[in-house]
Amino acid sequence: MQKQALLIVNPASGNLDNKTELIEEISKNTTDYSITEWNTTGEGDDQKILQLLENGTYDLIMVAGGDGTIKLVGSQMEGINIPLLPIPFGSANGLCSCLGIETWEDSIRALYGGSIINMDVLDVNGDICLHVCDFGFNAGLIKKFEESDERGMGSYFKSSLAQAFENNKYKFNIHVNGERKTISAKMLVIANGDRYGTGVKINPNGKMDDGKFEIVVLNPDSLKEWIALSIAFMKEDLSDLGFVQTYTTEKITIENLNNASCHVDGEIKEDKKNITIKMNGTKIKFHSNL
Repeated sequence: MQKQALLIVNPASGNLDNKTELIEEISKNTTDYSITEWNTTGEGDDQKILQLLENGTYDLIMVAGGDGTIKLVGSQMEGINIPLLPIPFGSANGLCSCLGIETWEDSIRALYGGSIINMDVLDVNGDICLHVCDFGFNAGLIKKFEESDERGMGSYFKSSLAQAFENNKYKFNIHVNGERKTISAKMLVIANGDRYGTGVKINPNGKMDDGKFEIVVLNPDSLKEWIALSIAFMKEDLSDLGFVQTYTTEKITIENLNNASCHVDGEIKEDKKNITIKMNGTKIKFHSNL
């Protein structure tokens, strides 16, 4: 008997002009599944997805979009024991990168020759986070990227150049692992995954199914330190950098004293001045090439 798959597509994600052709190729390579395709519209998608999941009988959920689309679907999958296969159609597909998926062909390999991990889910003031939440430099970059009304890695790169010339440092009060401290940072990262969609490994020791997450505090204060950070990213080892601190935990509270920009899985969040981040207590099954 043929298995059933629900394919959720975000037609507005990324800058791919040939999504229709790619979806046809994906269908050709999953002939043992009968695929029901559904497109997001940006209006009430969360409830519509929940109804699809509750009313259908599926063996697989396929999501073609970026981090935000995958998070949108994941937010409706609590208690639903169906594996999710991400397909990287976004501008910067960080979550897919953490799963060893860079192309739609990688998604097919993950489906038929990969593994399934029980991914941790983070709770950020009641909002879920699967991949990464951060404050400061990178969140400001994403905000500029969104405001540019452009898509694709070219626009992402231009936004990063503009953000690099802003030498902002932010103060935070954090409570983690029984300690309270005030820190200054260019960027404060809460990472479930190990890397961004650009390939930069911000959290080299991160695992998405270990029941914990990392807080990475980055505070390079000179051109020399920025260069050292870039080299450490290439080596995938931040351990020797004195201006980088890493904590592993199950919960952190943060006072965002300077109202630094904040994003959760690529989505800018306003008014994030007092934040509690903790393990959600649930897991979602993801196909992976790890």
